[in-house]
Amino acid sequence: MITLRKNEKIYLIKRRHPIVLRLELLPEVFIFFAILVLMTFLLFMPLPSLPEWVIEFAPSLLEFEIRGLLLFSLSFLLLIFWQVIWLTITNYYLDSWIITNKRTIHTELRGLFSRIVSSVPHDRIQDITIDVHGILPTVLHFGDLHIQTAGEFREFIFRQIPDPYKTKEVIFEARREFLKALKKEDA
Repeated sequence: MITLRKNEKIYLIKRRHPIVLRLELLPEVFIFFAILVLMTFLLFMPLPSLPEWVIEFAPSLLEFEIRGLLLFSLSFLLLIFWQVIWLTITNYYLDSWIITNKRTIHTELRGLFSRIVSSVPHDRIQDITIDVHGILPTVLHFGDLHIQTAGEFREFIFRQIPDPYKTKEVIFEARREFLKALKKEDA
């Protein structure tokens, strides 16, 4: 959880573009449903008998219910893919960039129990660069926004955010107001 400082207001909260989440989830969801279809097939279709060489090599396999063993294995695989899907969605929602009137805050989930929160005051921002590469990012207006700083973290990267040009303008406006407020305090 992020605690705001005294007189700090949030201007903008950014996450990656929703299409990025959908594209990331597409193969995982496809495999998930393929496993479900395979499980349904195993439930209702007769299984072929074991080859004779397998029976000669391991006669104890005749005692096992192969269908149950396969369904158990596929259920376990289904559980693993469910967790992968859940972690992908969790990572999407917990990675965020917050622009306030005093600083820019970057929170990133590195692991299930590992999160990095870093911030840079607006007076430390030196340069902002926008990278939009590819057809899909160009058409859907999303890309990376790089903030060069003079602080400990040399570069903040807003990855695959929607409308990076608007975000750049909001940061520059917040920086102008922050510098104006600093000059008033010094005077």
